[in-house]
Amino acid sequence: MNPSGYGVSRVSWLLMRISGIYLLIFFVVHVIHAMSVLDRMSWGQLLFLTYSPLGFVVLSVMIALGAFHCLNGIRLMLNQGGIGIGTPTRPDYPYQVQSMGKKNRLCIYVTMGVSALALYAALGVFFKF
Repeated sequence: MNPSGYGVSRVSWLLMRISGIYLLIFFVVHVIHAMSVLDRMSWGQLLFLTYSPLGFVVLSVMIALGAFHCLNGIRLMLNQGGIGIGTPTRPDYPYQVQSMGKKNRLCIYVTMGVSALALYAALGVFFKF
């Protein structure tokens, strides 16, 4: 895979899939964790794992990927509704993609920036810096 040949839309598409898989795995583990309430021994072990530095990093990444997945999903819903994709034009050579205009590209960058801020804030809360 050559990442230098892809645009920001491909990176956004890839991060959307990665964040979806991560959130699904986190949800399944969370449900299993919640079901273990009846067994006090495993509950304490899982809680100990959650309050470790590795647990804080996993939770921080979950917060950042959740924020990205949410904001990128909202951007995609607006694009499906025709907001921010530009007006249709005749496809003359050289072809230019109208749907990836400046507004849409800016929305992707803002989504990534807000996710990075969410990661920074979560790490700051967990590690107190």
